[in-house]
Amino acid sequence: MTRARTVTGRVEVNRRLVRERDRTRSRELLRLVLYGAGIALPLLGYVWQRVDFLRVSYKVERLEKHRQELGESNESLRVERAHLMDHGRIERMARKQLGMVDPPADGQRRVQVEGDEPDRRAAKPLEAGVLPLTAPVRSPR
Repeated sequence: MTRARTVTGRVEVNRRLVRERDRTRSRELLRLVLYGAGIALPLLGYVWQRVDFLRVSYKVERLEKHRQELGESNESLRVERAHLMDHGRIERMARKQLGMVDPPADGQRRVQVEGDEPDRRAAKPLEAGVLPLTAPVRSPR
């Protein structure tokens, strides 16, 4: 037996009826979702792996290009450093720009620091900034 009501001019039939769940249809739907997830998850994993591989490949390519640019820059800086450290060039600049001249022969004096051995490091070729400069120790006379 069905009941009919009128609510604001509309007729509602079977308002209180509750639809039962169809268990076989629910099982079929669940099985379909599980099979779909079983297919979709490995596929998504594969796609993610390929995208990540491409991203890392582009990053490696960028870093190698940057490393090559830095190597070229380093080589040009080495050439420039060698040019700037040329002793003949430095002597010409000192004579021309600063007006430096060789000291007269009678104006040269050798100073030896007391209590020190002769410095054997001076026999080796020096590069600027490699060895620290030490201040000579003067004894009171």
